[in-house]
Amino acid sequence: MDFQVGWSGKIVRICEWIYRLAYLNLLWLLFILIGFIFMGLGPSTQAMYAIMRKWINGEENFPIFRTFLSFYKSDFKQANAIGLVLVTVGVFIVIDLNLLNSFDGAIKYFLLASFTTVFILYLLVMLYIFPIAVHYQNTTLQHFKSALIIGVSFPFRTFIMCTSVICVLFICLIFPAIALLYLGSGLCFITMFFSRHVFTNISKEPITVLMDQKM
Repeated sequence: MDFQVGWSGKIVRICEWIYRLAYLNLLWLLFILIGFIFMGLGPSTQAMYAIMRKWINGEENFPIFRTFLSFYKSDFKQANAIGLVLVTVGVFIVIDLNLLNSFDGAIKYFLLASFTTVFILYLLVMLYIFPIAVHYQNTTLQHFKSALIIGVSFPFRTFIMCTSVICVLFICLIFPAIALLYLGSGLCFITMFFSRHVFTNISKEPITVLMDQKM
């Protein structure tokens, strides 16, 4: 009997998370559109991470929509600054990748190595920047520095996180309907889940560039 009750509880819990992730993903898409995509992407993403952080930390009894809207408004400027930097650097990376084909010989391999290094560092920032922004209190510049340092300092967990992200992207590519309901929230859950474990390790052995944890 206890075995059945235990499994029933787990099934209910899984269903709750399926509903939560779908609802959060739809909120994320809605508020991206409210911000006319460009001005809404950063704030909506950061608000999604703030909600996910609460859930992962065990907080459940709060109004999701109103809390999401509150984070969206309060973090609007910082999240847009983060989004602007990420988009700008991403555009330059794409341009540089196209320009690589115009070079030949040793200089091409040198530029390719430099490009690969910059691209990897960019990915590290992409993985950690929003979890850091909702977990710690500091300036936007410090968030970027922290993302780089954490990504380099925890290579194994960063690799596992990156692999999990690729798996989610692959699944969403094969099943577009899943992408509509779970792309943003699924990636958010994975990166926030792994980041939380990293932050726990940091709290035991603090990295000096980090700051006070948010409540």
